[in-house]
Amino acid sequence: MRRRLRFVLLRSITFAVMVGMCALGCSGSGKLNPVTGKVMYKSQPLAGALVTFHPKGSKDFKTERPTGLTKEDGTFSISTGKNEGAPEGEYVVTIICSQTPGNAGKKISTGGMETVDVLKGAYSGVENSRLLVTVKSGSNQLEPFDLK
Repeated sequence: MRRRLRFVLLRSITFAVMVGMCALGCSGSGKLNPVTGKVMYKSQPLAGALVTFHPKGSKDFKTERPTGLTKEDGTFSISTGKNEGAPEGEYVVTIICSQTPGNAGKKISTGGMETVDVLKGAYSGVENSRLLVTVKSGSNQLEPFDLK
């Protein structure tokens, strides 16, 4: 009887811990909010640029970063993993636009295609990017990023 009581108690505690962990992981802070924007470079839409949102002040490399890829007209939508949107919060934005150099087709190489960042790394790192955004609850239409 005592053994059965211990088993029931242990099972109840395990269940309570699991429910508590789910409640923390499924809290409102995990809600994703639609985010759209546009990237301009030298007053022209920038196509094929990877836009990444890095939670401001976070050093946790395991945190999934919301990202988007610009279309021909420079517009993008942010997704976190497979889901549209980003959690509320402040972000440092990095932008990289990798393209194959014009003369890359004339070279013989055994490696992969060489690419260069059109923006010359000016917005590629959290440390050097001065682009900041705040994602609020609900739909977010960002001001265009006008890069020079």
